[in-house]
Amino acid sequence: MSRFITSFVAGLLAIVAGYCVSSAADLPGALSREGPALTNFNNVTVLAWAGIEGTEAHKVRYATFKGNSTTEREIPGALTVSAPALASGAQSVYLATTPPDADNSIDLYASNDGGTFNSMGPLCDANACARTLAAPALAGAGATLYAAWSTPNGAIKYATYINGVWGIAPLPIPNARTDARRGPALALYQDRLYVAWLAPNGQTVSVASAALPLSNGSWSGQAIQIPAQSHVAPALGVLTVPGAPNSAAQSSQALFVAWTAPDSRVNFARWNPQLAQWAASPSPIPLPTGPLTLQTVALNGFTFEENQECFYVNSLADVGVGPGHRHKIDFRKVTGGCP
Repeated sequence: MSRFITSFVAGLLAIVAGYCVSSAADLPGALSREGPALTNFNNVTVLAWAGIEGTEAHKVRYATFKGNSTTEREIPGALTVSAPALASGAQSVYLATTPPDADNSIDLYASNDGGTFNSMGPLCDANACARTLAAPALAGAGATLYAAWSTPNGAIKYATYINGVWGIAPLPIPNARTDARRGPALALYQDRLYVAWLAPNGQTVSVASAALPLSNGSWSGQAIQIPAQSHVAPALGVLTVPGAPNSAAQSSQALFVAWTAPDSRVNFARWNPQLAQWAASPSPIPLPTGPLTLQTVALNGFTFEENQECFYVNSLADVGVGPGHRHKIDFRKVTGGCP
């Protein structure tokens, strides 16, 4: 803990000087065999993961970060058989799990302070309930929450949560198919909802988007395919890209997709809205060389103001595979000053 606090203080000093700094948090008790989840709420980063206990279901744990890590907490009664999902809205942090029941349902939890989660019940509307064999995905925009999941036959369905009511789209996303045990990823970028999934053969990541607000024809556009070998679901995240040193270029936000390659390294592609293309990209967050993880990573980025100064935070979490990191949740972040 002291090492993290020291690195954070150094980071603040460097931000004031105009530099960006990377640091890592030590979570000695955070162990998992599933990918973690990240979001932010009121300038606080929230990390959640499926605990390693149990053979069929795992307790759900989480931690919050604002300068230094809090004591790890557990959501009472929350069990999951796959990785959890996180998202934040205007008033709450939302968490989704896949409980160990015969219905293959998705359970939701919410917190209005980022610290105490309460059950919202299963993801159902008046006509149906969500069913999945894999980790779901969440994304929040103001008072609206979006969810996506792979169905037991590999299609990808989605739903919206508005004014306390879920609405599940009657049809899945067109031409979106994945292995039933791999979930999709969701992200919001420039007034569009993006969804990414891995092809059933594990050779291609596809990304589709829909303009907001969603309508029956929102997903009519063709998905863009990225050559990407993997055995787990991809990740999406909107992160800040700093301008080049000693140049007039300013920092900007960009959409990234990440996937875990067969060699356990994590590869990235960055979306270019002007060209409507994905291009290979270095990691927006410094990563150690060599194998990193066997699971899906989590990405998260946000900006905030403090003392009339603008700052950004980019973060990445993964389940390590190296010596001393096997099954350990590793949390890394980059902090910097906005122009």
